Amino acid sequence: MDFNNLSSADWQHFSYCALLLVVLTAGLMTRKEFSINKTIKYLAIWLGVAIVLVALYSYRYEFSDFKNRLAGEINPSQAQASGGQIIINVSQDGHFYVNAKINGVDIRFMVDTGASDIAINLNDAKRIGLNTKSLIFNKRYQTANGVALGAAVTLEELEIADAKFTNINASVNGSEMGTSLLGMSFLKQLKKYEVFQDKLILTI
Repeated sequence: MDFNNLSSADWQHFSYCALLLVVLTAGLMTRKEFSINKTIKYLAIWLGVAIVLVALYSYRYEFSDFKNRLAGEINPSQAQASGGQIIINVSQDGHFYVNAKINGVDIRFMVDTGASDIAINLNDAKRIGLNTKSLIFNKRYQTANGVALGAAVTLEELEIADAKFTNINASVNGSEMGTSLLGMSFLKQLKKYEVFQDKLILTI
């Protein structure tokens, strides 16, 4: 530990711990059954606990990153944020799914580079507070099932793994569709995106 670089708050914490150790030691020494061997044993235990706590605190960011990686393996839709990147694990069906928040509401998307816009199904549109009855479905999209009509909307905020994007162009799909799609109107907001070792890496 570099004592020269300790802040005033660090010194306060250090002094408090030292004082606590002195009080505990004095308490042990004043007991009738005081034993120097037991005292050394207890001090060693307390020192070991202190070292473990300091180590855990020192590596708190690494533990947080490990937790996020583990969550991503268990739930591929749970994106991981690391060093300006959003990492999404491939799902069992070979697609990339991601849990996002639109205006604070959780929405599950499939990432689709073939979709020009963020395409939101009617159910998700209602969940994020859009009045689907007032939307004008006049945008034509060519899909695998033919031509579909969509209504242009602007998303005030879209959040993935603590990364926030604002004023994103999207559309509400007027026909039946399953999972909402995270298309090119979102991917264009990124510096780059690439697939590497079954992971989709989005660089913010």
